[in-house]
Amino acid sequence: MQPNHAQDKAIVAQSAIHVYFLITPEVHLLDLAGPIQAFHEAQLIHSGFVIHFVGFDSEVTSRQGMGISGLKLPPAELPPHSIVIACASRYHVDIYSDPASQKSITWLKNVPRKDTTLASLCTGAFLLGKAGWLDGRECTTHHTLTAQLQRDFPKANVVSDRIHVKSGMVCTSAGVTAGIDLCLDIIEDRAGAYCSIAVARELVVCRRRMANDPQISSHLSFRNHISPFIHSVQDYIACHFNEKLSLARLSSQFRVSQRHLQRLFKTYTGMTVRDYIAELRLEEARHIINRGETIERAAHQAGFNAAASLRSAWKRKYYSLPSQTSTR
Repeated sequence: MQPNHAQDKAIVAQSAIHVYFLITPEVHLLDLAGPIQAFHEAQLIHSGFVIHFVGFDSEVTSRQGMGISGLKLPPAELPPHSIVIACASRYHVDIYSDPASQKSITWLKNVPRKDTTLASLCTGAFLLGKAGWLDGRECTTHHTLTAQLQRDFPKANVVSDRIHVKSGMVCTSAGVTAGIDLCLDIIEDRAGAYCSIAVARELVVCRRRMANDPQISSHLSFRNHISPFIHSVQDYIACHFNEKLSLARLSSQFRVSQRHLQRLFKTYTGMTVRDYIAELRLEEARHIINRGETIERAAHQAGFNAAASLRSAWKRKYYSLPSQTSTR
């Protein structure tokens, strides 16, 4: 099923998105490989992604002993809206004190633009910290190193037991496979929910959150199943949830009976089609309200038939109405 969601189309029409993996000595292979694979799969869907592997040594030896060669020097100037990913290296008390890492720190201090996204994988947070990017920001790293990160960078607000944290232009992630979750989130921001969903499916991963994390994106919830048919239905809903969307329309679109569709959908997702659509609409409305729009405008843009329907759904899920309830 090809996406035709207007927002995703607009994102796809944008210019190239350059992604720079900044690789330092003793890099951990799994921390590096998962995010690279995520952006590679995204590149196959969204041709705008351009991936670069950079470092101040043309060859490095990974912590696991495998050599990595062919690295290019980081550019003296970044293209607009680039993504720079600081990859994880083995932690020790002198981490990132080698010459190549010191050059990386200097580069990180001077080259990123105001519109650059800076991301770190696991101990890559220490590299961003040494470049001054964690001061005054929430951030995280591997759960065994959060206390050390706070000691090293007392101006940072280090949070523990989080998969990843976004604070302005800076994104940090916990250890190992958490980097995949962070990259899926960045892919969704840059290329739309459809692209991120497709990448997650290709990698056979589900988006994870711990109990005290921000709410999981409903676009990527309820996808931890292996039914291609129901995934296709969910893809269609993701592209049309803000329209008049009913069980009858879906059953006609996919040429199955309403009863059969409802039964399969609940079997694989654990919820009804109607409730799933409401989840997507409610999340979209929440984002719109957070941008400063009124409840009435949010209801219309998210696909609710009236503001009262949004208020009712909001109370069922969040128990209290959003603070901004005035009309313009």
